[in-house]
Amino acid sequence: MKNVSEVLTHLLSSPSFKKLYEIRESEHFIQMLPLSLKNGIAFSFAKDKILFIALSHPCFKQEFYHKIALVKQLLKQYQRQKNTLLEIIDIKIFVTYDAYKKEVEKNQEIAIPQVYGELSRGEFKNLAKDQEIHALFESIRGNILKNQE
Repeated sequence: MKNVSEVLTHLLSSPSFKKLYEIRESEHFIQMLPLSLKNGIAFSFAKDKILFIALSHPCFKQEFYHKIALVKQLLKQYQRQKNTLLEIIDIKIFVTYDAYKKEVEKNQEIAIPQVYGELSRGEFKNLAKDQEIHALFESIRGNILKNQE
């Protein structure tokens, strides 16, 4: 009796499940990438012999540009060893701004505005000789006293 993985592999290798097989293999390839690259990937897909990798934040795009040669080399090794994704000849990356916006909105919802009470009592000597500067210090003292109320 065949085990489940053999059955799944056989099913996925059939032409009707080719797209699903490509998606699964591209996910396996992404899992092989270094953690610094893998963390920034939102999703990936293959189209016209190109593996498109969607990134979740614009900063990850720069990280990928610095390591794109490494990623392409890893893809070639993966193709040789696993004998899959052979039709992929290039890798393109882009930032999915929908995921980025959702992440920013989520972080803004979580962010709690921090409000601090007035810690100063406004008790200081105003030693300024210039009238304008003396008036500025006195207006600061007035604001401090107003904030304490």
